[in-house]
Amino acid sequence: MAGEPEDARRGTIAAVPGDEAEARADREMADAERAVALGTATDEQRTAVDRIAHARTQEERRSVWMGGSAS
Repeated sequence: MAGEPEDARRGTIAAVPGDEAEARADREMADAERAVALGTATDEQRTAVDRIAHARTQEERRSVWMGGSAS
């Protein structure tokens, strides 16, 4: 990414869902983001994607998506 050191993401491990609910949330997020990108999203999907836009990590995004708050 622009502005980051070349090795900024070296060694980063992708966030793995801890249970079925988290895996479902990840799938729902991906589906909603894909629909937004393609212009086929429902109002609910657009609102949900807007709600997670400020989160910076997968864990934060998942927490917000599942109804928690990202600090």
